[in-house]
Amino acid sequence: MKVVKNIEALLPLSINQIISNSKNTIASKAICTTDHTDIRFFSYAKGESISKEFQEEDSIIYVYQGKLKVLYRQNEEKILSTGEMMVIPSNVEYGIEVLEDAKSFNILVK
Repeated sequence: MKVVKNIEALLPLSINQIISNSKNTIASKAICTTDHTDIRFFSYAKGESISKEFQEEDSIIYVYQGKLKVLYRQNEEKILSTGEMMVIPSNVEYGIEVLEDAKSFNILVK
């Protein structure tokens, strides 16, 4: 495959099979990285967190299992549950707190 990696082509696959549940950590798997787009699948263990940081890209976070709290700007937050997504514009500082074991895929668009 020219751009997609870490996933088999032409095989049906459940989204839950792309990345295994992480235990007491956060794991990620990139399936596409180009000059304009980065697509990553994440598995989060309850209680873990990602510190706030700025992204130069627009970020799309889709939670397909579990529950995450997205903390952004100075004191704003949103809770994302299974089936929900959020778009975060470029240069908005954000981080994540894991409220229950979760999986998401994140798309960064430059």
